Amino acid sequence: MTIPQTSPNTNFNRSTPSDGNLFGIEYSRLYANDRALQDQLTALNPQTYVTNTPDWNAPLATDLAPSQRAVDSLIQSLVPTFLKNMASWFADFWVTRTSAADNTWTSVCWSPQLNLFVAVGNSGTGNRVMTSPDGVTWTIRTSAANNNWSAVCWSPSLNLFVAVATSGTANRVMTSPDGFTWTIRTSAADNSWNSVCWSPQLNLFVAVASSGTNRVMTSANGTTWTIRTVTLAINWTSVCWAAELGLFVAVGSNFTLNQVMTSIDGTNWIVRSSATDQPWISVCWAAEIRLFVAVANQGTGNRVMTSPDGITWTIRSSAADILWTSICWSPLLKLFIAVAGTGTGNRVMSSSDGIHWTVRTSAADNNWTSVCWSHELGTFVAVANTGTGNRVMTTRTGLGKGHTS
Repeated sequence: MTIPQTSPNTNFNRSTPSDGNLFGIEYSRLYANDRALQDQLTALNPQTYVTNTPDWNAPLATDLAPSQRAVDSLIQSLVPTFLKNMASWFADFWVTRTSAADNTWTSVCWSPQLNLFVAVGNSGTGNRVMTSPDGVTWTIRTSAANNNWSAVCWSPSLNLFVAVATSGTANRVMTSPDGFTWTIRTSAADNSWNSVCWSPQLNLFVAVASSGTNRVMTSANGTTWTIRTVTLAINWTSVCWAAELGLFVAVGSNFTLNQVMTSIDGTNWIVRSSATDQPWISVCWAAEIRLFVAVANQGTGNRVMTSPDGITWTIRSSAADILWTSICWSPLLKLFIAVAGTGTGNRVMSSSDGIHWTVRTSAADNNWTSVCWSHELGTFVAVANTGTGNRVMTTRTGLGKGHTS
């Protein structure tokens, strides 16, 4: 990539003073000249932006010459288009990170307000939480109880993390305002809670379970939980919220065609037909293309299904017949990423439309259990329940804070 010269041949009305300060009109011309030069570029070289040691805290220096500021500002404005065009390329660049402990990590989420990743697990003694500000450096935190924590999510409205568990006695929920200090909460029932999500529009947490009579519980504050009636008692594995549709969608694994349910309020649920009867493990919503996508851990060439409304589902060809465990969406990259627990060097797949999928090279053949996206850092982070000291992997964009805003 050719960066425009820092002192372009701009004609000024007067000589630039020795202190280097420019009048507003001169800065404007300098900026315009830089922009014209930048517009002449026909391609951006991705390698320019890739690094193993990104500086997350200083994306734009404050002591640059005005023309260099103009170049940086322009590059920042070009990043969304650049990333969209190069999304598939980025999806192939994964690197392992040192996990805080070799626990069986089951779920990871990102808080934009705190600039913090939080992961939870179901093994370890008093250390079943770890946090990271960048996905690279992880720190163990004390969990509220040694339960089998299966899922964690963030509520920006409440500034609160909520985690749910598959074990424990009346204590299968814990909350934290900062990811560091956790408080046990009374769950609505001792079900095997597998997934939890937050609806900003309804101000409501919803969790789903794979055991118990009524396998949904809801909470407006993360502290007080209420059980909800569900007509179909199957292994509900994942739940997500679509703000654009005003709809919760949950998927399950019970080898029947009725492995989807929807709700507009978290209280009343309607069973829907899934595209096939294999075990659906994870579901997410892509607002930008108005599509639900779910992944399964069994099936032959058909471990993905999609739906525009949560009601009608269509089977899609998966990139590989391996145990897909988690899926997420990047609005910035316009890209789905799914991770898996089996396979050889191919435990990641990506898609820009949910229909056509491509295998990507995973950083290690660990049992990857969860993946999430950080818009602020411009990176995906996945966690695993196997591996030695490397139970985290991230994409290696190296853009850092600011360049993805």
